[in-house]
Amino acid sequence: MLYRLKIKTGLPCNPHTFRRTFASNLHRAGLDVEHIMRLGGWESLDMVVRYTRSVRFEESLRVYRGMH
Repeated sequence: MLYRLKIKTGLPCNPHTFRRTFASNLHRAGLDVEHIMRLGGWESLDMVVRYTRSVRFEESLRVYRGMH
């Protein structure tokens, strides 16, 4: 199914991409890595940190400012 979706859309469609997007979107929304780890079923924070590295400083700053 994912292969067909990749062919049809030209976008990367594999389980890894979906998990990384899931983690990054939650991180962008302000969820901390420990909660993301639990929701995603990871056993260590290392993987979550690896997946959420794509979140840029400006996005993190926006979330931080929204907390005050």
